[in-house]
Parts: sequence; structure tokens; C-alpha cells
Amino acid sequence: MIDSPLSSELSYQRNRATQIRKVLRTKDSVVERYRSHRRWRLFTKELIFKSLGDVQGKKVLDFGCGEGHLATQLGRLGARVTGIDISSELIALAQRRAEIDGVEQDVKFEVCDILVSPPDGDQFDFVVCTDALHHVDLPSVLERLYSCLTPGGKLVVKEPICFSSWFQTIRDWLPIEKLASPGDRQLNLEDILCIHRKFPKSQATYFNLFGRFSRFFPNANKIDESHPFTKAAVIALLSLDRSLIEIMPFLCRFCGEIVVVGEKPDS
Repeated sequence: MIDSPLSSELSYQRNRATQIRKVLRTKDSVVERYRSHRRWRLFTKELIFKSLGDVQGKKVLDFGCGEGHLATQLGRLGARVTGIDISSELIALAQRRAEIDGVEQDVKFEVCDILVSPPDGDQFDFVVCTDALHHVDLPSVLERLYSCLTPGGKLVVKEPICFSSWFQTIRDWLPIEKLASPGDRQLNLEDILCIHRKFPKSQATYFNLFGRFSRFFPNANKIDESHPFTKAAVIALLSLDRSLIEIMPFLCRFCGEIVVVGEKPDS
């Protein structure tokens, strides 16, 4: 706790938690969206659920679970989830969310520093990390996550990336509000290679080339609640991204997000 970066991160997350006035029940339509994941080629979170497949009865570790959105959605789909985070305030919100969603028997949350008290080894079928690995010492945390997976288990990671220094300079120059904690960063190419080295059987999918411009549309991050024009515009941008990246793979170096799915060997 006396470590300055950790203290800054905890302070940021504490302030973030106080701004969440009310925890709402997860809508059935949201659960069904991720159950069907029809637009997994366009949306990172739908790809996460497609990569996990049928989670009924599966044990899942949600590393850096925050206020518990993903964990409780997995619980609604039948998974047995353990969510861990270093912020006690966010864990309290996550526990409240599990109660409201009626999954508190199958979804548990713990305040945990994985480098200090890692979960027992070989116990989880899946490990999911969404926007968490860029806050940590990557090689050390990957080792812990690898250890707690069962043989044949999967790691599914979604992270912000930046492979181009001049592109990062342009991004920083643009007058766009950036919600980030003090130690926030984007994963670089060496970070992604680090994940691939730990999980040789892994696949990366890149997102957010022109999709970055969707932030200029109102409620773009709530696609199911957006105005029809916003929804159509966002889907058009993300569809353009997918087409361009498939035709010209080198464009992935200019993307802003990545989903990596890695598998632990059976033996």
C-alpha cells in the first residue's frame, strides 16, 4: 500500500467508485446479446463471449473485475465466477451487482493483489481480463494467470494498444477527453509478444481503426440504447474496420484495441 503507483491507482478507483450512484440490474436484452454474440466480428466484448463458448458450469476468473459487469453477465449465463480486483470500493459495487442480478451464489468477488495472494493453481477453465493487464507488471501477472488455469484452459484478454509512437503523439494531441488512471498506458508490440510467448497457442484480433471516431456519437458505448442513426453509424465504422484489416493486415499496427485468446497446453 505504500507503493506510490499503487496508491495513486487505488485513489483513482476509489473516486471512480464514488461516482457510481446506483447499481442497476443487468437487462435481459444485454444477456441475450452476449449469449448470441451475433456481431462478434465487430464488438470486442461479443468476441470475448464467443471465445468462451458455453460457460454453463465452468469456473471463470475475472481478473481486474472492477464493478463486476462482465462477471455478473457470465453468471447470468451459468458460469461460476470469481472476480478479483485491488479496489475494495469497486468490489463492494460488484457484490451489490451480483445480488441485484440474483447470481450471488455463483459469482464471488474478492479484494486481491494477485502478486501477493494468487489463486490456487489449475482450477479455472477460463481467465478473462478486460482493460486490466496494462495496469500491471505483465510478465509476473501472466505467470500467475497461466498457473491458475486448468490444462487446456483459455485466457481471453481485451486491452488498449498502440504500436506506433507517432500515432500515439497524434492521439495525445487531439482535444479528446481521455478517462484514464494515473499509471494508464496502452500495450505495445513487445507486450503482445510477451502474451504470445506465454501462450504459444494464441490468436489476436484487432479492433478500432476508424472505429475510434465512434466516440463522437452520443451513447456510442451503449449501442442497444443509442439513437438508430448512432447505432447504424457505429456498426458501419466497425464493419469498415473489419473489412480493411482483413484485406490489409498491416493496418493492425494502427488499431486501438486487441483481443487475444490463448490456450494452456493439455500437458
